[in-house]
Amino acid sequence: MGVSKRTSVIVVGVVAVLAILAAFNTQDFFRSDNYGDVTVNEAWGLIQNKPGLVILDVRTQSEYDEAHIEGAILIPVQELPERLDELSKNDGILVYCRTGNRSSTAVGIMEDDGFSKIYHMNQGISVWLSEGLPVV
Repeated sequence: MGVSKRTSVIVVGVVAVLAILAAFNTQDFFRSDNYGDVTVNEAWGLIQNKPGLVILDVRTQSEYDEAHIEGAILIPVQELPERLDELSKNDGILVYCRTGNRSSTAVGIMEDDGFSKIYHMNQGISVWLSEGLPVV
């Protein structure tokens, strides 16, 4: 085996190992409780891999009616403090809005009330839509 073939085999092996490690890290993310900010692609993975995940849309009714993530419940951020009893502190909750601003406010409200299992889709549904992810 020449040096160039040996180098090629090593490079292919390293790439394969890195790909396997990346796959395991992604799977671990979806299995673990890494609460906090998530990208839209991580949110999509959570929705697919975490049964029982509550999806909370904190936009307005008209924004929700235009397009929302399937299964999302609507509690506009302005109503959230009075409606927190509609949510369970035991559930993992994915929170989103249009761009991440209102959902950030919602996360603060929830944390102040003792919620700790919160995933914040900080890029908002505008990026979700630009990525071609599904809505209803």
